[in-house]
Amino acid sequence: ATTNEDSNAVNMRAFSMNLPFAALLANGYKTLETRNGTMFTPYPEGTKMLLHVGRRTYPDGDRHIEVMRSGGLSDTEIEDLKSLPGGFGRGMAVAILEIGKTYETTVQERSDPDVQRKVAAFGADSGRMVTEIKRVEYLKKGVRVSPSGGVFKVDVDRSAIPDGWL
Repeated sequence: ATTNEDSNAVNMRAFSMNLPFAALLANGYKTLETRNGTMFTPYPEGTKMLLHVGRRTYPDGDRHIEVMRSGGLSDTEIEDLKSLPGGFGRGMAVAILEIGKTYETTVQERSDPDVQRKVAAFGADSGRMVTEIKRVEYLKKGVRVSPSGGVFKVDVDRSAIPDGWL
């Protein structure tokens, strides 16, 4: 993150995810993000990024619910984990996170039940590149940002960033 001395803005990297997976990540359930592309590969372990919620709902046929139920979660718990708090929604940066390692995997590795629960997807439905989510916290308030593909840069008011992240 870089700061501009003349303002309270902080320039940070961000990436977009659609619901329900964005909420699952922001709520701490989803601790592995998978993509078929290499968008996280250039960023070292410890890089902090903002999570932007896309405008769409990802069409997975509710298979994430099957994966979550396999871990013993009730439908009420699943609904809570798929929901964003009041004041947070689509088109906003909602959370800050720190990534861990990014590495390539096989469908067989991603089909391990524990991995599937951390991804919130079946192995065959998830991307080959896995990025660990080390920690995540909601912003103090949702921030409207204009997304771009992949990892993009945004300016956000530092007052939105939770303590201990900058």
